[in-house]
Formats: sequence, structure tokens, C-alpha cells
Amino acid sequence: QMPSKLTPLSLRLASPLAMRAESLSTARVHDFVQEDLSAALDWSAKQGRILTGGGVAESLYTAARGYAFEQAQLPHHHLEAGSTHDTFRAWRWGPPRDASGGGGGPALPWLTGGWSRPLFAGGGEESSGASEACVNLVTPSLFVDIRIPIARNALLDALGEREEERLRLLARQHGFAGYARLAEVQGAFGPGGAAVAAVACTRHHAVDWNFLGAGRPRPNRWTVTPLGGNGGDNGGDNGGDNGG
Repeated sequence: QMPSKLTPLSLRLASPLAMRAESLSTARVHDFVQEDLSAALDWSAKQGRILTGGGVAESLYTAARGYAFEQAQLPHHHLEAGSTHDTFRAWRWGPPRDASGGGGGPALPWLTGGWSRPLFAGGGEESSGASEACVNLVTPSLFVDIRIPIARNALLDALGEREEERLRLLARQHGFAGYARLAEVQGAFGPGGAAVAAVACTRHHAVDWNFLGAGRPRPNRWTVTPLGGNGGDNGGDNGGDNGG
């Protein structure tokens, strides 16, 4: 006698002669992988939710609250205007430490190098180095930022020939690069209340995996504070850098 209720998987397994082994394999993949796949496909959207504090950033980071900015400070402004190369060239070869940030801005040996991101939190959600690989190359002028979810490769293997879902999964990554304009922040304080040479960074994207013709409405701007006497990254996002 058949049970009155069966899960989709048990129903399929109860009639193995009605399907080919290939179909049974696909059914198992669907049942056991679908939850992980849904989470993986949500990766880009989750990054945006973390970045914007659950969607409230635009209402909080306003001129009235002390976060004024110019259109030319938006990350995709020069990319959309076609002025990236000319602007970057002027910044790079301008006098160091002038008002335009020429010459790459202040020289900061403690900031220059390759950085990881062990924790990214906001809006009641978080991601960490356990769930994504994040590499951030920083110089006094150019930068490269790459982020890839760790679970993606295993899921790609499990999906087999489900090409549409494989392509959607491959799109869940982020990479962008461009010019970082650095400026020293006066009156900043580090751990223990000691005055430190904090730095504000405004990033301008020259290439961007997530840019589809509509730029983001807030600057990619953050501050970084050295930890202790030898320096270290203790960045705070002012409007953020990873929604696209």
C-alpha cells in the first residue's frame, strides 16, 4: 500500500522503472543542490543588501546629513562620460598632494599592497572569507577589487548540463578596477583615542563587471584607519563599494 503523502524525491524513487538513470540523477541533483543553488544565485543581491544596510543607504547618505558629493565623484561618472583616460592621466601626472589629488595623493606604505576582506556586514546580514574570496590590490593611484563566491565551483560540477543555471551561477562574481583618489582625514582617532593619519578614499571605476549602463547613485567612498603604530586596515564604508 502506498503512503498517503510522499515527498517529490520519495515519489520519484518509488517508481525507478518509470525513469531513466540519467533522469534520476538529475532529480537528485535538483533536490539536494537546489537550496545551495538558490543561496548562491542570491549572492550578488546579498552583497547589495549588505552594502546599503538593507536598502537604507540612499536615505541616510545625503547632503543634509553631512554626506554631500558631486556628480564627478560617482564611481561611473567618467566611464559614462567617456573621459576616463584623460581624467586619470591628469590625476596621475599632476603635482602630488594638490587639490585634485594628482600624483596619486599621499604616499601611504602601510596601505599599499594586497588586502583580503574577512568580514563584510550590514543590514543584519554578513559574508566572510569562509564564503567568498575577496582580493583588493591598493596603490596610491590604481586599484583592483575581485570577489568570487567560494561555493560556486562545487555547484557548477553538481549542475552537470543544466547550462542556463550554470551561466547564471558564473555571473555571480564581481570585479572592478580604476583610480583611487586618497586624501588625509584631519582629526581622526584610532584605538584608544589616539590621533591617527586616517585616509579617505574615493574610487573611480574604469572597468566594472556589474556595470550595465546605469551607474550607482552614491560615491564608492570609504575611510581607512591604521591599527597601532605599524598600520593596518580598519576601513569604514561611507556609502560603500560593492553594489556595482
